[in-house]
Amino acid sequence: MRADKDNIATFVEVIRRNSLAAAARHLSVPKSTVSRRLARLEEQLDTKLVHRDARRVTPTPEGSRFYESVVDAVDVLDTAVATIEESTTQPRGTIRITAPSDLGRMILLRELVRFLERYPEISLDLVLTNRFVDLVQERVDLAVRAGRMTEPNLIARKLLSSDFQLAAHPGNDIDCDDITELEALPFVLYRKRGRTQVIRLERGSGEDYETVELTVTGRVNVDDYGAMVELVAGGQGIGLMPELHIAEGERSGRLVRIFPDWSLPTSPVHLVYPTRKLPERVRLLADFLCDRLRVPAS
Repeated sequence: MRADKDNIATFVEVIRRNSLAAAARHLSVPKSTVSRRLARLEEQLDTKLVHRDARRVTPTPEGSRFYESVVDAVDVLDTAVATIEESTTQPRGTIRITAPSDLGRMILLRELVRFLERYPEISLDLVLTNRFVDLVQERVDLAVRAGRMTEPNLIARKLLSSDFQLAAHPGNDIDCDDITELEALPFVLYRKRGRTQVIRLERGSGEDYETVELTVTGRVNVDDYGAMVELVAGGQGIGLMPELHIAEGERSGRLVRIFPDWSLPTSPVHLVYPTRKLPERVRLLADFLCDRLRVPAS
């Protein structure tokens, strides 16, 4: 018995989202329809494809192999159909996008304004937050995330990079000839419980490469680099923060770099999304942001 393509596409969404209900929402069909299609596919293939319990759906070994063999084909077919359907109409609909508060303010908002001007029929639901956002469970289309990617199930496109450097208020009298002397000065700490933090910096390359490890202390811990900027600019201590934030502080005269030849390894900023199969409006925004923000290849 030949497997029906609608049943296969439904199976792909169930595995991708680990949930019958989430797949049903994405496909805009009742949950009972998803369950029926899944059962029908297992009957057609004469193979059990998933395990179900009250909380989630997981593939059997046979289901995992079948998913890997069909997911790319399903995505290609859906993208081709969506392209034809949407090519004759003005892109419209709502895109839900999230980013950390500081990155959203610094690099995202001005580009979103340009995007909205270009596509007047598209609306945005923008979530600026420092908490972890589950893109699938919260039905988010795109996310801007900083740091090393730790979620292998997400598609990630690198936008830009930003070194971490030391900064202080211009009025602070930091008279140090050696970087290790900074250990005697107060710091604003990032996501560190307690008053002590070890930071590791490097400079140079090749034979001139050096590293240093500083044990620093501070009265204030923050979980947001925008807050760190405000505290450092207010004279509450030295901050180790992304170069993006320092550059903005320098332009306003509120921050200065100290020991600028020392830095942390580059921290990347990615645009991520949960599936290769993007609606046309979401693909347009993803491509737009990558074109506008991505660092040119060297």
